[in-house]
Amino acid sequence: MMNKQYVLITGGAGFIGSHMAEWYVNNNYQVVIIDNLFRGKLENIQHLIDQGNAVFEKLDLTEYDDIKQIAELIVKYKPFQILHYAAINGTQYFYDTPEKVVEVNSLGTLYLMKAIVAAKKTVSNYKPLVLFASTSENYCEPFNVPTKEEDLTYFRLEQDRDSYAVAKMVSEFYVKLYCQKIDLDWIVLRIFNVYGPKMVGTKYGQVIPEFFNRIENGEYPLKIFGNGRHTRSFIHINDHVEMTTRLVFSDKLVTNTVYNLGNDYEISIKELGERIMKKFNKVPKFEFLEEREGDHLRRSPDISKLLSIIGEYEFISLEDGLDTLIKK
Repeated sequence: MMNKQYVLITGGAGFIGSHMAEWYVNNNYQVVIIDNLFRGKLENIQHLIDQGNAVFEKLDLTEYDDIKQIAELIVKYKPFQILHYAAINGTQYFYDTPEKVVEVNSLGTLYLMKAIVAAKKTVSNYKPLVLFASTSENYCEPFNVPTKEEDLTYFRLEQDRDSYAVAKMVSEFYVKLYCQKIDLDWIVLRIFNVYGPKMVGTKYGQVIPEFFNRIENGEYPLKIFGNGRHTRSFIHINDHVEMTTRLVFSDKLVTNTVYNLGNDYEISIKELGERIMKKFNKVPKFEFLEEREGDHLRRSPDISKLLSIIGEYEFISLEDGLDTLIKK
């Protein structure tokens, strides 16, 4: 075991986390995966476990009693990177159970950091890089588009939707302050709309797989919240993984800071729906529903800070990326 290098991934059975785990295994690392399987699926990582390249522990980051077990895992495997992806995501959750979104997503980060602190008391010279997967939701309705890392982050108390942003902003502070306290390097990624295989396709998932799922189930015309003019920027999961790993392994990496991570190509939800419907050989036709309260109008990242570290990057086009979701 001592000759192997481990990385710890929370939420590692989920969409992004399992793809990250796959990359590390393919690059000759071992992974320790923590997930409570609320949204994650064991089938996403079972092959890694069967190959002997992944250790899986079903633990809940919001359970105080699990802090000790997580600390013991950290002491045992001494992961050189700790990637914190565990969270309740999916916009509909922000409206339906905002109190749970706030509790789980903030408390989970706090307890993870407490576990790292406890591990450091046992192994004082242990210095992993801590990476926190934050969100573009922190920019709320951005004042500038494309949005830079130094642009204002804020939330609206009157909007339940901002429950996710609140928890992520608090979590950014937990990561920063606890790492400062125990002298660890950290980075925060504010992630913009990742899509790709393994995504949840229900109303509690994200818009691209939900559109695919509804069209496959015969929905026509396609229903859209609002007038379809809202814009987002979508990054394929393969690009997310590649850009993240290039960043954390770069000799030029600057730690203890925030990076936007996404594709800066901006598209309206209506045009997105048109492109997806055409993939199914359907003439685009929509039914526009009442807009969800507090929904943001635009979202697109300025990624110049990230590119200054990893160099120029050629993204998978949206057209090609959508093709990876079509069932053969």
